[in-house]
Amino acid sequence: MKNLLATTAIAALGAASAATAQDILDLGEITVTANRAGGETALSRTGATVEVITAEDLARAADTTVADYLATLPGVSVSTDGGLGATGSLRIRGLDGKYIKVLVDGIDVTDPSAAQTTFNWGGLTTAGIDRIELLKGSSSSLYGSRAIAGVISITTDQRPEEPGTEVTLTAEGGSFGTYSGGATLAGTTERGGYTFSLNRVSTDGFSARAGAGNDEPDGYEATQFTFSADIQATDTLVLGASGLALNSSGDFDEFGGDGAPPYDETATTQARGLRGWAELTTGAVVNTVSASYFQNDRVSSSNGFDTAFTGERRRIDYIGEYVRSEALSLSFGADWERESYLSGAEDAEADTAGVFGEVLYAPNADLDLAASLRYDDHSEFGGNLSGRLAAAWRASDATILRAVAATGFRAPSLYELNSAFYGNKDLQPETSVSFELGVEQQLGGGSFVRATGFYTEIDDLIQFVTLTSWPDPFTGQFQQVPGTSTSKGVELSGEWVLSNAVTLVGAYTYTDATDAEGAPLLRVPGHDLVLGVTADFTEAFSGGLTAQYIADRPDEFGTEMPDFTVVNATLSYAVTDAAEIYLRIQNLLDEDYQTSAGYNAAGRAAYAGIRATF
Repeated sequence: MKNLLATTAIAALGAASAATAQDILDLGEITVTANRAGGETALSRTGATVEVITAEDLARAADTTVADYLATLPGVSVSTDGGLGATGSLRIRGLDGKYIKVLVDGIDVTDPSAAQTTFNWGGLTTAGIDRIELLKGSSSSLYGSRAIAGVISITTDQRPEEPGTEVTLTAEGGSFGTYSGGATLAGTTERGGYTFSLNRVSTDGFSARAGAGNDEPDGYEATQFTFSADIQATDTLVLGASGLALNSSGDFDEFGGDGAPPYDETATTQARGLRGWAELTTGAVVNTVSASYFQNDRVSSSNGFDTAFTGERRRIDYIGEYVRSEALSLSFGADWERESYLSGAEDAEADTAGVFGEVLYAPNADLDLAASLRYDDHSEFGGNLSGRLAAAWRASDATILRAVAATGFRAPSLYELNSAFYGNKDLQPETSVSFELGVEQQLGGGSFVRATGFYTEIDDLIQFVTLTSWPDPFTGQFQQVPGTSTSKGVELSGEWVLSNAVTLVGAYTYTDATDAEGAPLLRVPGHDLVLGVTADFTEAFSGGLTAQYIADRPDEFGTEMPDFTVVNATLSYAVTDAAEIYLRIQNLLDEDYQTSAGYNAAGRAAYAGIRATF
């Protein structure tokens, strides 16, 4: 706590940070993930909790990875098994990655070949990203399986607002032999637009495994390409496409630490995604049809053995939107998805077909109501029904009250169902019930405060159960276990605009998350506090500072997880209207801490770079 008080005092002196300094309660800001009906929705008119992060927010932050940035938001925490490129997991309101749907330009990028269908956050940097929307709470009635904790939608479309072409170049270097660079070409025409982005990062890294004798650096390198484009083909038809390609390779440490020579522990990944869509307006109905494909190939090499996994997802969607009036809009649709995985002699696939409907109704100018219902039919276990009710009441020009009640589900993964050694064909989906109640108050001049209480129960839990162990041969199986997993807590956030040049920000989350036996969920902090300040020292010179305090984490496999405080800082200087140089300093006080037991987090690190747009 002493360190926290010290860093809070530093923040009060007037340095600054942008890690949470976005206008998340701007009444004019919109979301496209909170509802499926009515297209874009003003944040002031949705009952759901949505955080919106822009490219400017990411550029002004000290964080290298998207996960580290998101972890500064209320209700979000992260754990990684080492540095950049190591396995990284994100949690929303205490619930881990198997309950989170992740989209990049509309493509579901979670890995169908993982033990649980998840996304690895360890190597995703902030480069090339234009916008992130984080929808918290159960949204299975809109997005299907796994959307129990929330949905994270990432957009890479960086086209200029006015007709023309822009080229953005970035270059950066710093600690641990880290270098990165990127180039983006984006354009807007009278009939559409496009974005092509190429980014590369390479680092020598540091030893992922903590403890004596673990001193071999674990490096990482990745190259990523993304694109998106659309064109107004006719007065009523718009055609579009998006895609991504990622090649990465990195070292990792097993539980035993650095690998014994001559063997190196490495992991390589090749991910490919493509989505095409068409939007046709027929009278009062806007019809959108899309088809997407995603493939994730990864190879883990350890002790001289290679283990390969391939996951594929094919998906077709139809969404119809009917806007009856400003007070009433409807959406309806259907989708089909096939997931498959291959590893050695094991292979499996499953199909899911779904239909859904949503209605948005505003009985008066101050109240917005939303109701949605979805039915999914899975080829292995049959049907599942999920729903959501949400309300947003603008009690005054400065006060908004929100409420949500929802059910959700997580279908068992292909591995849980079909693994030759551990699978169980009799598994049924996990089911959830969640509630949240929130209030936000605008204080004038851009200042605000917000509070949200949340509660989620998950039943029919799927867990790995050990059947026999030493001295007998080890056996185990994924099984449905009795009991209920519960996550509840409170999120607080605020922003205080002291002047045109200085803004204070803060966020605090209390989380009480337990498993089916009542034990605390691993890696979920009971208390998570972020304080920061941003400052424009001159028209060209700006900076920021944040302090994050993590406390009350449960012991992890017998290892105590101490509280810690991490301070990050940024400085930037606009050399011209088109170019700026910047400095990022992570872990300014050189705190020694771990987010995963037995794995190092980075010490003090500094990175300098340049960004230019022409």
